[in-house]
This record gives sequence, C-alpha cells and structure tokens, in this order.
Amino acid sequence: MDNTESMITEIFKNEIQIKRIKKELQQMEQLRKEDFKITLKTLSPNLQIIVEMPPMNQLNQGKSILFALYLDNRFPFVFPKVHILSQITKPSLSDGRDYLENIISVPWSPQILLAEIIKIFPQFLEKIQQNYNNKDYLLKLGKYFENQEFDLRIGLENIENLECKQIINGNYHQRTLLISDSHLLNLEYQNKEFILLNYYCLKDLQKIERHQKNINISWQKEGSFIVQTLTSPNFEQLYNAINSFKLGLIGKKFNEDDVTLQKFETIQIDKLLQQMNVNEVELSKNLNKVSLNNLMVSYQQAIEYYSAFSDEDYKQYVIRLQQLLGREDVQIILASPVK
Repeated sequence: MDNTESMITEIFKNEIQIKRIKKELQQMEQLRKEDFKITLKTLSPNLQIIVEMPPMNQLNQGKSILFALYLDNRFPFVFPKVHILSQITKPSLSDGRDYLENIISVPWSPQILLAEIIKIFPQFLEKIQQNYNNKDYLLKLGKYFENQEFDLRIGLENIENLECKQIINGNYHQRTLLISDSHLLNLEYQNKEFILLNYYCLKDLQKIERHQKNINISWQKEGSFIVQTLTSPNFEQLYNAINSFKLGLIGKKFNEDDVTLQKFETIQIDKLLQQMNVNEVELSKNLNKVSLNNLMVSYQQAIEYYSAFSDEDYKQYVIRLQQLLGREDVQIILASPVK
C-alpha cells in the first residue's frame, strides 16, 4: 500500500479518524494474503478499500471476486458501505447496492472493525451461491439510500447510463438514470455530486407508454402507484433500454423440472436464427397473423436461449421484438378479431 500515509491524511482530517484508519489497516494486514488482497483507492473526498478474493465455484466464471469497502470522509462517525464489484450473478449485484447489513446481520456500530467485516465475505458468498438461481433472494439483497450522495466511480458493472429530463408539474428537471438488470436509479446532479432521488426495482414496473416524445413509466412501490414522465433527445434509446432490462429480468417463467441449461444446449441456435430470417422475409412479403406469430415466436426463442446462458445477445432480440410490436400496421393486425 504505497503512499498510504499521504492518502489517509488527504481524506481524513480529524486525528481520531486518522488513528482509526491506521488501526483498521493494521488489522487488515493480519488477514491471510491468500484469501484477501487489499488495495486502497482514492475517490476524492472518500476512500475505497478494494478486497480481492479467490474464485468460487459457479460465481464470476472462475475469476477473482472483488468487494469494495466505501469509507465516507466522516468515517467512523458514519457507517461504511460494502459494494460488490464483480459480475457474480444474474441479476447483477454490482449495481451500487450496499450489502453491509446482509453481511454482518446486525446494525453497524463503530466498535466493528473493517477486518471483521471482510472475514465474513466468504460466508456471504456461500449464501449467494446457495441462492444463485433465486432471483427474488438476489433482488432483496442490499440497500440504496435515497436523498444521499451516489458515487458513480465505485465500480458499476453492466449499467446503462442515460441522460434525460423528468417532467414534474410541467417543469423539466435534468436527471441521470442508471439502469441495471434489476433496478432503475433516478439521480440529480447537485453541488458537484450526484444525489439518488429515488429508485425502483424493475419487477415493480407495471407499464411503460409512449406519449408523443414523452415516456410514462408506472411503478408499484410499497403499496403506492407512481408515474414518472421522462423525455430525452435519445427517446428510443431510453425506451428500449428500460424495456430490454425489464424483459431480461422477468423473462418467461419456466418449471425448473422441465427447463434446464441442458435443454437449451440441445437447441441448434444456427438453425433457429436461419428460421428467424425466413420468418422476417415472410412477414415483409405478407403481413398477417400467422407470419407475425411465427416471427414473434422466433424472437422469443432467441431471447430465452441467450438469457439461459447469461449472454448479452438476448438484448438485440428484445429490441427487435419491441420494434415489431411498436409498428402501427402490426398493432392493427394484433387488434383484429380472430377469424
């Protein structure tokens, strides 16, 4: 940890804080190097402690697993935060959530040293491993903190970052949206830092509608029905990003006894994509319910196939399906009565 002394004094000004940080680092040096590799990173005016751990079976595809302890420059007078920096599950956990309470299982107090928290990381990962396919469990982990600073530099993975404006009572407010495969975060830039105004879990998205150049998003949150109205020069990108992440999260529910990765491994994806091309040509020549249904089925099969292997290619077929359903002539066909 080169330049540790200058790094600490740059961030922490109170003598009590400096002594505490030095004590914390001394305790971390006692951890087994084979289990935990510790590095420091300045995120001015705060400090990030990166903890690198060996790979675990099923998690992060055999790569090292990275956690980060995020220390506000008021630490230890405010609690630390624990972030996951590696893409270890789907939906992702590296989306800015704080996992401190999940890890220590009790409210944090200044008596708890950071090294003690780090020692529990393997047990926390074991629980994640046991619930690897339980989306509800993964979505309930961690916390966001509304009306507090949200640092975009913490190491977010697979996050869509979009600029837009939110319309409230006829007034336009500049917003930054962070969209992961599980949450949408609504940020505002205030006094040279981003503030998390509110956030939503994508499973609570009830409806997304276009209205001229605006997007109305309806959420069900804690028993309340909330509508966001957004607009953006990149209107289509915003609309498709929210839709694709939503569909990627909920997907299509399968019976676990019937559907496994082995089933998808038997699918010849090349033939599926060839048939999709045939269906697209048929639809262009003769738009009817049969050709429309064939193409929609092809898109859905591709989405299911790539999603099963956590392959990001599923998003392009989500967008194709959305664009198809957004066509006026397609809407007329879908709305026509069955003969």
